[in-house]
Amino acid sequence: MMRYFFHSETDNRSTDGEGVELDTPEQARREGIQMCAQMMHDAPKSFWGSRPWSVTITDEAGLVLWNINIDASESAAGLSLR
Repeated sequence: MMRYFFHSETDNRSTDGEGVELDTPEQARREGIQMCAQMMHDAPKSFWGSRPWSVTITDEAGLVLWNINIDASESAAGLSLR
């Protein structure tokens, strides 16, 4: 098993100091995606209009393995719904 660390950045940066032991890289990627979904679920209002959010997944040595970037924009049609 390998230990993976999941660092997030929204309007604040959160550094994962513990990490999670997982069997495969696929599990780590899945965990990163689930983390993004949970972040958006927990704070949908702060997501809109903020800077892009991200989750960075690293190994024990701090090597960046994957970055997941989350961004959104409104079209003119979306703005008219306000």
